[in-house]
Amino acid sequence: MNKKILLVEPAYKTKYPPLGLMKLSTYHKKKGDEVTFVKGCNNNLQYQYWDRIYITTLFTWTWKETVETIKFYRNTLFNIAGKCFVGGILASLMPDELYNATGIIPIIGLLDKPDKIDQDDNINIDTLTPDYDILKQVENTNFQYNYKNSYIGYSTRGCVWNCEFCAVQTFEPTFISYIDIKEWIKEVKEKYGEKQNLLLMDNNVLASKKFDFIIDDILKIGFYKGAKFGNTGKKRIVDFNQGLDPRFLTEDKMKRLAEIPLEPLRIAFDDIRNKDIYIQAVNLAHKYGQKNLSNYILYNFKDDPTDFYERLRINIKLNEEFRKNDYSTKTEIYSFPMRYIPLNAKSRSVHTGNNNWNKKSLRGVRAILNVTKGCVMPGSDFFYQAFGENPDEFESILMMPEEFIMHRVRRKWKKIRNSRKRLMPYVRKWMDTYKDLTPFEKMNLTNILMHNSKEKIISELNNNLSKKLRKLLDYHIKAESIVNRVRR
Repeated sequence: MNKKILLVEPAYKTKYPPLGLMKLSTYHKKKGDEVTFVKGCNNNLQYQYWDRIYITTLFTWTWKETVETIKFYRNTLFNIAGKCFVGGILASLMPDELYNATGIIPIIGLLDKPDKIDQDDNINIDTLTPDYDILKQVENTNFQYNYKNSYIGYSTRGCVWNCEFCAVQTFEPTFISYIDIKEWIKEVKEKYGEKQNLLLMDNNVLASKKFDFIIDDILKIGFYKGAKFGNTGKKRIVDFNQGLDPRFLTEDKMKRLAEIPLEPLRIAFDDIRNKDIYIQAVNLAHKYGQKNLSNYILYNFKDDPTDFYERLRINIKLNEEFRKNDYSTKTEIYSFPMRYIPLNAKSRSVHTGNNNWNKKSLRGVRAILNVTKGCVMPGSDFFYQAFGENPDEFESILMMPEEFIMHRVRRKWKKIRNSRKRLMPYVRKWMDTYKDLTPFEKMNLTNILMHNSKEKIISELNNNLSKKLRKLLDYHIKAESIVNRVRR
């Protein structure tokens, strides 16, 4: 007898299609079941009968919305918990907490064994071809997934490292060094039509001893340097979306990567101690004609603002060298700072235990990135204007009122050659006063501002503070009116 299956993705923001649910759809359709996919809590489905409900989860900081979604659909089953299956990243990282909150025993890790969902047919769901058709059930004029025109999958699973800040060891504990992508791509092409691009979600493909086989497979399915998509003339792209590990990037591997249309080459620079390895990897990419590099910069883990600034500046200096020494390749590095959030955090605003950062400095970085739209562009002029000429200036920017950070430069600042004259007058006064502080005064200011609370600032003004500290704190109290008055 055919069953009614409901697949649910909570209504959190995501640009990636839910691969796990897409594979479950393939699994149940092979059995002849009727599959419905929904995003968020849909009242129209609340009183329908479902034989099974599967709910995916993503990041732990989506906790509130995820738990509300699970409870909503569990109620549609009249609290028959055994018919509701919850898996994904959050479920794997926080299974006990999720069970206590919902009464559902989560599925941990990959759907690689049928007994995880109470089945006995020996089908490894994780290896099934994803069902692209279900995406149409939730997309509309207000919501569209990215990467629908891509083959999405894996050529390896897991990672050889066990980094503290990473969830991979919990979700994919075994490193699988090779997955034959040719067959599932052939099946996607036959069922859903040919896709323009190839999106591989491998966590550490360079660690694979069968890396050459993986590149050979990519070439065989038509993703070679200069490949075009059908008769459209559009270029095909390969994207190792989770990034490449510079510790494993040898010249031989870079030479092989240069055979495929890799765009961008994503690479991480998580630790300043890996500076030499990182620079060597970037220079290799440049040597073999890689034009577009996307660099993940982790911060707020075990670093400090100076360390973070230095990693960003290294990219700027590399960009300058590439422009100066080789105009033909035009290699450019775009940095994407990524704030560390603990693996059990139920919201983004949580203290990580790293006292080198505080609420104010983290908000300061966020304010800068709001202006830059999350990306640090390759141009040095842009970087030094956004992040400061040196680590001390960067520190002074982080301690500014948020309104000052976001409205720091004059209109049409690019036409002003003198970097200081580009700054608004209130910013120049702030930076001059901050620069003149003694080390003790700077420490005192940080202790007051670290809570990012105006109430705290106001209360501290009653204490015996130096004239310079009072002036800087007063800027925080009056920042909004100062900015509005000057920019009017």
